[in-house]
Amino acid sequence: MAANKVKLNIAGAQYSIIAEEDVKYVQLLGKELDLKMAEVMKSSTRISTTQAAVLCALDYADVAAKATLTADRLRDQIKDYLDDASSAKSKADWARHETDNLKKENEALKTENARLKAELNKILSDIK
Repeated sequence: MAANKVKLNIAGAQYSIIAEEDVKYVQLLGKELDLKMAEVMKSSTRISTTQAAVLCALDYADVAAKATLTADRLRDQIKDYLDDASSAKSKADWARHETDNLKKENEALKTENARLKAELNKILSDIK
């Protein structure tokens, strides 16, 4: 991906950065950070730009850490679902195989039953 030069204005300071991401995306992030820092700085007149930046960084780090935990949990759930699906598929395959075997056995028993009935009928007709 090509590097893009992006100019940002955050908390009254100009920043020129090089980013691989889309310019509009980086500008959106910069605007979001600028608004967040303004909100933090508005909450107290004694807070410095550096302190506001640290508080914003902590907030974003918290969000990122929680998102990572959520993603990890979702990956674990997906793995469990895939394991369950694999197990169910194996059981279904076994059940299909067993059904096929039982159908074959049933046909063999029907054939044997018909043969025995014919034999019995022949014996009964010979006795008469």
